[in-house]
Amino acid sequence: MTAAPELGIDLLGIEAGTVAAPPALNLRTRLRRLDGGPVQCVLLTAAVTIAAARRDYDDPERERLTGVFGTPDTWDRTLQALPWARVGATVPTFRGRTEATLSLPCGHDMHTEADRYLHALDGGDVPLDLAFDGTVFYPGEDGASRTRQIPWHAETTGVLPVQAWRDLVEACHGASRWLRLDDACFGRLAAYRARRAHSSFDDTVDELLRKAELEREEEERTV
Repeated sequence: MTAAPELGIDLLGIEAGTVAAPPALNLRTRLRRLDGGPVQCVLLTAAVTIAAARRDYDDPERERLTGVFGTPDTWDRTLQALPWARVGATVPTFRGRTEATLSLPCGHDMHTEADRYLHALDGGDVPLDLAFDGTVFYPGEDGASRTRQIPWHAETTGVLPVQAWRDLVEACHGASRWLRLDDACFGRLAAYRARRAHSSFDDTVDELLRKAELEREEEERTV
């Protein structure tokens, strides 16, 4: 085998993976050496992107996605693909074809656009684009190991059921959501909680939100 191998890569499915911290989905892929020859090893990497423009949204979802894409009247310019993660796997020796699993972490960070996007959806499927790269190790004619880079045109698409993502995240984190605050903001919130003698930060934030909503309603009545 003297010619550098051409690989075909297919996405077979997306399944719930580890319920760890962070939880992860399994991207099941199939790798094919097109001439059927041997492959010593593949260092495989996949860039996973949410193809947000290929999905329809109902009104509640559009409202919740304002923080990601802006108001719906601007979506013709702002509704763009969202980078999710870059993941990798080492694929051992095979001949012809094999399967490999890449672990896609499912974060719980509302500062990340991909996480905010997924939290805003009620259900349905999320269209994904996967672009592969990496290095293929294969035997040359003299038996010595040779290498070849996987070209960027090795791409495929898939769909992620929103419920599969939600079930996995909730199995790990329950109904809680994490919100990061800087020290100064957290200090003010903690002091407010102490003054109001709230039993939890949930009560503190709920009171502040209810006050803000009442003020907004009052402003709207006076306009």
